[in-house]
Amino acid sequence: MSKQIGIIGLGIMGSAISANFIKSGYGVIGCDIDSTRCNELQNNGGSIAETPREVASLSEIILTSLPSSAALDDVISGKDGIAASNNSDAPIMECSTLPIKDKQRNHDILSKVGMTLLDSPLSGTGAQAITKDLAVYLSGNEKAANKCFEVIDGFARAFYYVGKFGNGSRMKYIANHLVAIHNVAAAEALVLGMKAELDPQLIFDVISDSAGSSRMFEIRGPMMVANNYNPATMKIETWQKDMGIIAEFAKSMNCPTPLFSATADIYTTGMAQGRSEEDTGAVCAVLSKMACLDRD
Repeated sequence: MSKQIGIIGLGIMGSAISANFIKSGYGVIGCDIDSTRCNELQNNGGSIAETPREVASLSEIILTSLPSSAALDDVISGKDGIAASNNSDAPIMECSTLPIKDKQRNHDILSKVGMTLLDSPLSGTGAQAITKDLAVYLSGNEKAANKCFEVIDGFARAFYYVGKFGNGSRMKYIANHLVAIHNVAAAEALVLGMKAELDPQLIFDVISDSAGSSRMFEIRGPMMVANNYNPATMKIETWQKDMGIIAEFAKSMNCPTPLFSATADIYTTGMAQGRSEEDTGAVCAVLSKMACLDRD
């Protein structure tokens, strides 16, 4: 019999992960405060629980994919949270991008009731999650991590055990530091080419096969070419949260990040232009406007 996977948080990432687990033959039970997301899981063949406690009670491995530290606190230690399930056999993969101190606090709460939280952020966009093109950075209790390794191919292409609790997030911050820069670099290059009266599709085709290409150029280049940033695989407003976490992390290390810092205002300008719900690829539209490039 396949393992029963619990998923708490069925947003862009969680919904894609749950769908892939189902396609891979796993049983999935999930919950989310958004009833539409719950209905989507049910229509895909999963089961719905009313509370995180119920999800945890009925699962062999649990994944959480949440938008904020407040949401994590509620899911872990709220009235009907995971901690109340007392299911010490089920490791919990915390897949969100959040400050390490907030994950550590919840790790310690669960430890007191004999449960194990793994810091397990994911590298990849929502679009990549749909095709299982994700990498998982697991950190924390190695025995629990080994148990999770058995199911990761149900939703991701790769995984790495990176050591003590918190190292998963540290690795994710570094990955997202590069994503922030490469995304803006891809947009800047396309805008420069279009200002030079090169066709955007031609730019994409040629540069994708050059030494200057990057995963972000390849993933977000098509939406930049189309000048269409919906539906979002990572909303600019959500990315602002990640940018803040990385900036604070770098500051705590007394480590200068001038290229990363230079990208921050481009994303903030996107917010100011009313693009908060659009994909972060919309930095191309931001730079196009700054360059007085009319693409309408």
